[in-house]
This record gives sequence, C-alpha cells and structure tokens, in this order.
Amino acid sequence: MKKILFKIKDDAVPVLIGSDILKKINYLNYIRNKDVVIITNKTVANLYLKKVKNALKNFTVDSYVIPDGERFKNIETLKKIHNFLIKKNYDRQLTIIALGGGVIGDLSGFASDTFLRGVDLIHIPTTLLAQVDSSIGGKTGINHKNGKNLIGSFKHPNAIIIDTSFLSTLPKKQFISGLAEVVKYGIISNKPFLKWLNKNCCRILNYNEKDLLKIVSVSAREKISIVKKDEKEKNIRAFLNFGHTLGHAIESTKNYKGILHGEAISIGMVFAAAISVEKSTLTISDFNLITETIQNLNLPISLPKKVSINKIINHLNFDKKKKQGKNNFVLLKSIGKCFLTDRISPSFIKKMIQTFQH
Repeated sequence: MKKILFKIKDDAVPVLIGSDILKKINYLNYIRNKDVVIITNKTVANLYLKKVKNALKNFTVDSYVIPDGERFKNIETLKKIHNFLIKKNYDRQLTIIALGGGVIGDLSGFASDTFLRGVDLIHIPTTLLAQVDSSIGGKTGINHKNGKNLIGSFKHPNAIIIDTSFLSTLPKKQFISGLAEVVKYGIISNKPFLKWLNKNCCRILNYNEKDLLKIVSVSAREKISIVKKDEKEKNIRAFLNFGHTLGHAIESTKNYKGILHGEAISIGMVFAAAISVEKSTLTISDFNLITETIQNLNLPISLPKKVSINKIINHLNFDKKKKQGKNNFVLLKSIGKCFLTDRISPSFIKKMIQTFQH
C-alpha cells in the first residue's frame, strides 16, 4: 500500500493507494469519533456497502443510498441528505464517507461542508475517474439546470482511500470514461506518461493490475502537485480544466444522458488541442499523439449525433470559468505547456464546434 501525503496549507491529507486494502487500514487514524454515515448509490451499495461496513466494525455506521446518475447531483438530493442527517440528530462529531464515483464524492463533500457548517469527510472512490481526479483536490459541488458544478465549495477530507480492486466490477464503458482524465494529466504536464499510455493501451484496457496502480499513482501525484500550488484555482489549477469547457457544455446539452463525463471531456480535449494548433504553437505531431492516444483508449473525438450546436453555445455562456463575460479556454503551447486565454472569439468557437460534428 502506497501512502502519498497531500500537503495543503496546515493540513496533510493522506492518499492511500493499493489493491484490496480496506481491511489493512487503521481507521482510528482518520475517524475521530464513533458516528459514521456512508453516502453511496444503489449500484455501489449492492456491491460494496457491506464490505465497507465490515471494515468499520469499531464504529457506529449508518448509510444513505441515492439513485445512480449525474442527473441526481442537484439541490433536491442535497436537501434529502441534509434531512436524513438532521432527522438522525447527528452532531459535529460525525464523519461522512463518500463511497462511489464523482457524483457521490461531489454530493457527499458538499453535504459534509454544509451540514452544521462542517463535519469530517473521507473519500473511498470506486470509479477510475474518481480515483484519479474528482476525489483529490477538495472540490465539491452540485449541478444547476444552466450548467455543471455551478454551486459548490472547497472541502478537504481526512483521508482518501483508493482501492483499485473496486475497478474489477466497474463497467468497461465507465472504466474507459475515467481514462480521459488520466490522458489529461499526460497532455497538460507529463508527455512521457502520455507516450506510455499510448504504447500500453491494450494492457490498460485489459485491466492489468500493475498498470492500474501506476495510472492511479501517477495521476494522483500530478494532481496533488498542481493543487498544492493553487488550492482555490486562482491560476495554474485552471489547467486541470483542459477539455472541460466544451466537455461540460456537451454534458449539459445532453442533460447528462447518453454521454459519460470522460467521453465529453475527451471530445473537449481534442477540441482544445485543435484550437491550440490554429491559435497557438501546438505542432501537428503533438496533436496527432493526443488524438491517437484518445482513440486507442476507445474514447470519442467528435460530437455525438443530433447534438444541438446552438445549445452547446448557450451552455458555454453559463460556464463557471467565464470571466467578464468571456469564455476561458485552457490551450497548449506544446504537450506539457498550458496557458489560459479568453481571446478566442465566439464566431471562431462556433466554427470549430461545427467541425466536430463528424
């Protein structure tokens, strides 16, 4: 079991990484009092809730199960979680455990930050996307009808427990979706890692355990390296949004149905790379490496059929990263060298989006 310390200001969040590690952890190091509530969804509850409860036998454990899906990451579900916690009369000694993917992590994190103005939190991510990205960095949030993650806060957990054995039951489509965030780290900060991903795509897609541990460990270190320099996204943390400006707009346009987060982000990354060729210094060789790696990992590079370009443009207008009415895009000078710009005109954006329909 690997232990990476994520040092942020006066805190140090332990990130524990390994395969089948739940019973190897001394939870007394991370849970200060006896009351624990596990928040999860129906699918994960059926697979792992009993297993996690057994690992927490020294605590008084309750659970709250929500329906599966991004469309439930909203204020209504948050209210239901708050109502549950209030009805149970929990106090500030409570620890909430987020057991699930990105939706569960975002919801549980926001609930823990807003219930009684803050209770303890532990992440146990069960999807690749959550293990390599959303569980690390302290972002929480819920969606609004006008866009994704428009309401939220920053809340760091007491610990992040990444058990790669959970990935054995993850549907292949979800696993591949998570690889988009892995590719992102290679694109924005680690070209040798991107080349390694491209070279080893077949082994990765076959769930090679050694490769999975490398993917998770490298991704965690890359994200920690960026976030500890810029916790509240004032500058370089924004580079982690590479591909997300268009990606989030695609998700919102589809109402979070028929496309997974990683699929939308992979399209957004190719889009941002294409703009970088046109408006910056990204070479065709680097562009080809990006698109080849994404395709070799069975991720999409063009817009879904029958998606409305006008709706995508409308959702871009509500992007939370906008400043003074202008969209901010993360672009590339080269693989590993990013920059932020708001100098991409709406007409050019629309023209580029149209090229991604096919």
